[in-house]
Amino acid sequence: MFKKIILFLKKCEGNEQDSPKQHIFNTKNKINYILKNWLLVPFILAFIFSFPIYINILTYGKGVYFPYINSIFALISVFVFINIDKKFRFMFGFFVGILWFYWTGLSFRFTNNPYFVYVAIIGVGIGYAILLWFALLFNNKIFRAITLSLVGYVVIFGFDWFVPDAMFAFSIFKVDKISFVIIVTIITIISIKQLRFFRFFAILLLIFAVDFNTKEASLPQAKIDITQTNISQNIKWNTESFNRIVEYNIKLIQNAINNKYDIVVLPETAFPFLLNTPENTYILERLFDLSHHIVIIVGAQRYDDFGYYNTTYVFRDGIYEFADKVFLAPFGEYMPIPIFLADAFSKISGIAYATFDITTVKPKNINAGSVVFRNAICYEATTRKIYEDNPKYIVLISNNAWFKPSIEPVLQMMLIKYYARIYKTIVFHSANGTKSGIITPNTSLKFYVKGAYSK
Repeated sequence: MFKKIILFLKKCEGNEQDSPKQHIFNTKNKINYILKNWLLVPFILAFIFSFPIYINILTYGKGVYFPYINSIFALISVFVFINIDKKFRFMFGFFVGILWFYWTGLSFRFTNNPYFVYVAIIGVGIGYAILLWFALLFNNKIFRAITLSLVGYVVIFGFDWFVPDAMFAFSIFKVDKISFVIIVTIITIISIKQLRFFRFFAILLLIFAVDFNTKEASLPQAKIDITQTNISQNIKWNTESFNRIVEYNIKLIQNAINNKYDIVVLPETAFPFLLNTPENTYILERLFDLSHHIVIIVGAQRYDDFGYYNTTYVFRDGIYEFADKVFLAPFGEYMPIPIFLADAFSKISGIAYATFDITTVKPKNINAGSVVFRNAICYEATTRKIYEDNPKYIVLISNNAWFKPSIEPVLQMMLIKYYARIYKTIVFHSANGTKSGIITPNTSLKFYVKGAYSK
């Protein structure tokens, strides 16, 4: 397979060299040149590089698990990065940015200016085009190996989801940085002609990157009901729907009580309003009553004298504690740009964005009776900051209706699996609009379940 890719790459380079220079300004040749070198070839290579994400659509949607196939395509992705000709680098980066992150602008569908969806898509493409233009600046394969190993640490506008290492999340290989560097080094040796006599030995070295740890994750003794809802964002924002949503949530909690669960988890903003206001005291009272029978973990909004917060509420034995979202999603919840630009953007879009991330705040643990969880809300579980101190368990609540339909939940799943394997953390994920379940550090298929979990 690597040989076929090499032939394809060489053919792409060779055709340009063979074409007569005197006809380069011929209109037909110019159009063909643009279509091939600026669109077709870069897109094909970008898609091959991104394929580990798209093949996991089957893993996410159907529960079909291909650890060996995932491993092969992840290796091919590394091979493409090491060997792509630098003349394709800008458009390659542009298409990689779009293939990975086209969904980031979908939330603008629910603003006053939905055309920002297209602005965001083009913007994210240009951002990663610039990043990979530098990362692929030279054809030198050792240079490429170094940049590929480091590019995951580059954060564009506070957004840290471009982690090539995560393409190995559902593979047979380990996902720590040393193992990734070993894999990149092996692919580099295979790609350098002068080292062709070492290719066989290099392939043998892959054994050191294989994850042989088959030990099952240690799940808590408590019975945990991980709920999954499917309420569209338009309905969530319709105040006329609030009463129906409240009753639906109460029914989910009551069902968990009837089925003898110890803990029930509902998604982010399951109550899509400020829960701690005087007018919603009656809802709090109902949750207090139910919390004498089960621990309730649920997402809602909160306010105090300092502002408004996206919050996880934990109701237990007639009282509640809360944990606010502290790591905000760039361009979704805060603007990583100068204040005057952020203010202008907020006026245009009709949404009040924060102008800074709360980077100095530490992640918070929540007490759910017999289990202590690290709290995470949506984006937080995909950033390594939330895994500080290697928490044993994370409870994650998400509202993925913002980005439905898209590959966002697939990429989210891959990143969570990647961090779960690195930090040996079990993530209990309750989502709206996409699947709920458990993601464990294991490489086995038990990474994900549908519906509730019970020991």
